[in-house]
Amino acid sequence: MKIIDSHVHIYPEFLKKERDKIAAREPWFDLLTSSKVQKWGVAEELIEAMDAAGIESSFATTFAFRDIGLCREMNDYLFDAAKRFAGRITPLAVVPPTDAGAPAEAERAFDMGAAGIGELFPDGQGFDMADASQLRALCEMCRERGKFIMFHTAEQAGHSYAGKGAYGAREAAAFCRNFPLVRVIFAHFGGGLWAFSAMPEMRLLMVNARFDTAAWPWLYEPRVMDAIFAVGAGDKIFFGSDWPILGFERYAKLIGKTSLAEEEKSALLGGSAEKFLRQEP
Repeated sequence: MKIIDSHVHIYPEFLKKERDKIAAREPWFDLLTSSKVQKWGVAEELIEAMDAAGIESSFATTFAFRDIGLCREMNDYLFDAAKRFAGRITPLAVVPPTDAGAPAEAERAFDMGAAGIGELFPDGQGFDMADASQLRALCEMCRERGKFIMFHTAEQAGHSYAGKGAYGAREAAAFCRNFPLVRVIFAHFGGGLWAFSAMPEMRLLMVNARFDTAAWPWLYEPRVMDAIFAVGAGDKIFFGSDWPILGFERYAKLIGKTSLAEEEKSALLGGSAEKFLRQEP
């Protein structure tokens, strides 16, 4: 069974060393990296973890900053890692969507081999995912180049935690309405947007949307996956670990407690993500 991890983060060494200096001007970075769950991981450590878990490839990103200069540095590191580990790392570039230089940096990233843009943080980067005017330039670039975007989303219920953010299913649905031709992955189960797949009008609205399982062990019981497949969203959900803060073994235990058939597990663990990359329906 081919396994593709659709959500991992890798960081250049200098990010950890200069953490305090960068955090002083990047509040979201400060918030997330001061959390007790924060872990750092470089490309070599990711590959080691993938080998140990039997993961063939990963959608890898870094950290999405407000500052476009920092984003360029993150992207340069990512492209170098993807080149060194060809076929194992599928790079996702980061840009601040409302920066005037974002479309040009996205185009540079696509020319360098980026499969898409993300994981972007609406709260952390200061943009509104539901505001078409703020995202139009970047989304047009993605549409023209056949690339996708990944956004951080979270369930707007339950307890608060560092990095949760205020963007969930409502805002994700608005993005789909505003940009129906732009392929999108909403991280962390799309803040629950998947549940609306049982509504015919929403199923049509979300034709361009996919979701990942990042942070599943902290969010939901195993049976959430049975529910996702039951409402007809099974082909939209991708395994994503959020490595390095969580490893594959935690997800393997959860999947083992579901009622999914082997074919469904295969789709979740890599089959659906592979089709998405190939732009297959």
